[in-house]
Amino acid sequence: MANPTTPDAPAEASESRARPRGRMRAAQREFTRTRLIDAAIEIFAERGYAKATVDEIADRAGATRATFYLHFKSKSDLISELMERGKDHFHDVYADLSPIAHSPTIASIRGWLALAMREWNTIAPYARPVQEAASIEPEILALRVAQQSTEVAELADALRNGTPTLSARDAEVYASVLLAPLRYYFELFLRGQQFDERRVLDVMATTWMAAIGKVAEEPKRRRKA
Repeated sequence: MANPTTPDAPAEASESRARPRGRMRAAQREFTRTRLIDAAIEIFAERGYAKATVDEIADRAGATRATFYLHFKSKSDLISELMERGKDHFHDVYADLSPIAHSPTIASIRGWLALAMREWNTIAPYARPVQEAASIEPEILALRVAQQSTEVAELADALRNGTPTLSARDAEVYASVLLAPLRYYFELFLRGQQFDERRVLDVMATTWMAAIGKVAEEPKRRRKA
């Protein structure tokens, strides 16, 4: 008697061969996409966003112009990828603020601010093209504004994790106020403008302490009342 599964065997074998080939093609596409993004970062650093061309990026990646457009609709489409790479660097930094917010000191706040500033060097290759693109591409400016709102939300969450009695609305206000000077000096850093980092850290730590210290003291005042 014939085995009823025999007729399906060739089809199953063909399907099993197709799956690895499909995974290989997907891996190759991802590899090419990553090379294009890395090449763009290099070209943007060398020539700036405005002067960089799709042909230069594709050539640096060892690809063709046609291949570039298989992965990205335009040069500006790369910027969202750079923004994704940049934002992850600050995620853990914001989380580290929670225990500081619970029992703040000027020294601990200054240390946190110094750590945040050190991250600027890491994300500068991503952030500088974003800054330049936002000045000439309206859609990139909109993405950047949205990203800044996300940063405020992350800092607000960190403050609330450290001081749970802080309302979500107040946490957002505190976060937006506290981030403003840090963002201002980050913009100066990206433009290559010099400033007295030690003095900035001292003043900013004192300012942050006044705000975060008030938040941390609120539960104690409530208990006394």
